[in-house]
Amino acid sequence: MKPIRNGFFFTTSAILGLLLAGCTGSVATPGHPGSSGGPPGTGSSVSPPATGTGNSGVGISGGGGSSTQISGGTGTGNVGVVVSGGGAGSGTTIGPTNCDGLTSRRVRRLSMREYANVVSDLLGPAAGTTVTTTIQNDNLGDNLVAGFDNQSSVLIVSGPLQEDIADLAATLSSQANPTTLAPCATAAGSPTCLQTFIRSFANKAYGRPMADDEFTRALAVANMGQDYATQVRLAVELVLQSPGTLYVSELGSPTAPVASGQSVPLTQYEIASQLSFLLTGTRPDATLLTAAQTTGFTKSADILSQAQRILATAPAKAALSRFINGWMDMEPLAGFPKDPAVFPILTPAILTAMQQEFDQFVTTQLAGGDGTLASFMMGTSTNVPAALAPIYGTDLLPSGGLDPKHRQGILSLPGVLTVHAGASHSGPVERGLLIRRQLLCQNVPGPPPDAVAKIANGSPLDNGDTKTTTRQKLDAHLTEPACSACHASFDPIGYGFEQMDGIGKFRTTENGLTVDSTGQLTATAAADGSNVDGPFVGPAQLSSMLAQSKLLESCMVDHFFSFSQARPTGPTDTCVVNDWASKFSQGGGHIKDLVLTAVVHPNFVNRKDDR
Repeated sequence: MKPIRNGFFFTTSAILGLLLAGCTGSVATPGHPGSSGGPPGTGSSVSPPATGTGNSGVGISGGGGSSTQISGGTGTGNVGVVVSGGGAGSGTTIGPTNCDGLTSRRVRRLSMREYANVVSDLLGPAAGTTVTTTIQNDNLGDNLVAGFDNQSSVLIVSGPLQEDIADLAATLSSQANPTTLAPCATAAGSPTCLQTFIRSFANKAYGRPMADDEFTRALAVANMGQDYATQVRLAVELVLQSPGTLYVSELGSPTAPVASGQSVPLTQYEIASQLSFLLTGTRPDATLLTAAQTTGFTKSADILSQAQRILATAPAKAALSRFINGWMDMEPLAGFPKDPAVFPILTPAILTAMQQEFDQFVTTQLAGGDGTLASFMMGTSTNVPAALAPIYGTDLLPSGGLDPKHRQGILSLPGVLTVHAGASHSGPVERGLLIRRQLLCQNVPGPPPDAVAKIANGSPLDNGDTKTTTRQKLDAHLTEPACSACHASFDPIGYGFEQMDGIGKFRTTENGLTVDSTGQLTATAAADGSNVDGPFVGPAQLSSMLAQSKLLESCMVDHFFSFSQARPTGPTDTCVVNDWASKFSQGGGHIKDLVLTAVVHPNFVNRKDDR
């Protein structure tokens, strides 16, 4: 069977025609985030419904305020946060603001991980593995942005990726078993069976009912087959590379009134997909689709109930683990590049054990979502694989536990210390940047071109220098004006990790010299004025300090905003992040509370109107 080449499917016009089932209006370029803007105000809902004359509220109610009703109506001012029509609702109004946390209307390409999950749901786990393996072998994996693979700005469709998707669709369809995939009472199949299969398969792939024009086109392609089995495979091949499968729509209803710069409610099926991709990394399950069909997301309580249901599932636990991986900017440890001459004990078995320990630590601390941020900073690994004995050394106590003076919190795990280090050294720069960028959300620019050229011509970390410590070599950063301005902000933090070498093994000497592992944490002032500045020795002490940091809390919230909205935060998101951070802190820093706060916020079910 000749592969179907649907390059035109990747054009914006085709996406609007096929994926969005007749939606009209301008959208952001697929894979690129729009800008936020256009604020609703705050207000309180009233009963019976009444009209307002200012900006509608930013509560979940459409017309606004703090009620839990998402469906609402209109005021005579700017449109509020409305998901579906209903009676008018509004109340107290305030003047306009530029902080609303809204993401612009867009269609976002699925990450390859998400695509593999969708394929797995449609055709089985083996098919999902085929997708993952192909993407890895062809080096077409998605770039990470701040640790996350779902960020719309980098999810574009390149020529090679388009070819890979077409080839995958052909391969997977040829391997599909029409008898089990599209059973029919008539052995030779029938037009009714084929039509039923096409709608069922596409509905699951798209996370919404197939539009009539989409169905007509798919049926026409399928009918090109000479027999029922070929017809089924052609339909599968078409759906697997269609924009309805490859993209997720965030445009709202095509009949929604134009409200330029203000909020536009997502459709019920779009809300179901947002919830599902956030919490499971794939299309909505049958329960979510049924809820969408029956307008089951018109109240925040409906969304909350579904989120709580999903959080108890294995896919949701995996999704939360992905968030933690992104927050820590982790990479897979298998095959992680290290110089074997410097770290001869680092074997594939040890790298595998590091990954196992890290994953188990994350799972344990998450506790299905009930875990806290503090537990990640203060917890101790309780599942140490035997293969890590050479790494832990004397830190592994006879009782089976770990020495809390050196091993406390996620920052002391060998896997984290291995990823955030150099290929041949302990990486004070890398570790200092981990704290600044990922844990404190402080922007540190990359080195200027002249500094890069200087490093290329002679890095201070000369492996041939066996007479000084890594810290002594890097002290040059703090004495050279071209380097000190930036390095003074993160090198002193990285120095505090020096008791751990480049693969996370505790040490007291390097090159025969005593290791100086005193570090200095600075610039940790939070919005409330509190800070945890001060000296520390080792990652365990640093973790204890950071566990008390309000800035750490707000930074985790900032990361979750990016994770949930699939884009970086910006100035118009500040008030939302601050509000979430306040609730997160007051509730004890439970990860699940952060998730539930995000999914019932108006920005989860609304987008900024760019029409």
